[in-house]
Amino acid sequence: MCVDETMIGETFFTIISNRITGKLAFMAESTKSSELSDVCLPIKEEFKKVKIINRDLANSYRKFSNIVMPNAKQVVDNFHVIKLLFDGSQSVRMSLKRKIETEKRKAFESFKNKESKRKKTCEKKGLKYKRKKYISKEKILINGETASEILSRSRFLLYKFRDQWTDKQRDRANVLFAEYPKLEKAYDLTNEFRNWFSKKNIGKKESLLKTELKTWYKNIDESEINDLKNFKSTVERNQEYILNYFSNNGASNSMAENRNSKIKKFINSNQGTRDRDFFFFRLKIYFA
Repeated sequence: MCVDETMIGETFFTIISNRITGKLAFMAESTKSSELSDVCLPIKEEFKKVKIINRDLANSYRKFSNIVMPNAKQVVDNFHVIKLLFDGSQSVRMSLKRKIETEKRKAFESFKNKESKRKKTCEKKGLKYKRKKYISKEKILINGETASEILSRSRFLLYKFRDQWTDKQRDRANVLFAEYPKLEKAYDLTNEFRNWFSKKNIGKKESLLKTELKTWYKNIDESEINDLKNFKSTVERNQEYILNYFSNNGASNSMAENRNSKIKKFINSNQGTRDRDFFFFRLKIYFA
């Protein structure tokens, strides 16, 4: 089984579904472990039969799974872990861009202050004041892009491995990493974890997986990249459940994510969820 949340209207719902078929088994208008556990009391014996439960990194679902599905092995979903990893690596790119935007703002504010003082000086001396035009002096890189432009346009190439880049992306990446070696380090560490947390390692001995992961932890600590250190801390706290991915044939929430997409399309095709009772009746017919 797999547990995940989805938004219907403006409310978050918890959905438990069959990981193989994608069929809904349970749905509740809450994401709190205590409330979910209370709702499950009438069918608690059925949940004890669950052998594997896929979930995201939310603590509420960890507690809920411990209480309601005590016999199930918990597996943190690959999709959610990699998404969080990308959030960390992209944060490095965005922090560099924010720094540039802050410098541009300060330069413009300095220009405005100087112009204001010059205007007052001209008025005191009876001179004619002519406003100067502000000209941005942002650095132009060797490929013709400014620093803020190349950081904006490099978003998607950071999601790919090096051998997946197009020729244009490879050229841009060379300029980008020459200008920002910290971003290249974050990119390499991100891909190092992706290679570790991949299907090719399914079935590998846990001792070897732990050794490789410890090496990655050490590389993160030495990098001093805070955004990836935060991700590393999350991995350490959930290491047991992440390692379960490799011993359970790469069990993932992909079916649940696909189902969530279908539910959103279902909502759109029904022009919203104003008649909630009828909407949930139809949802049960189609998806349960």
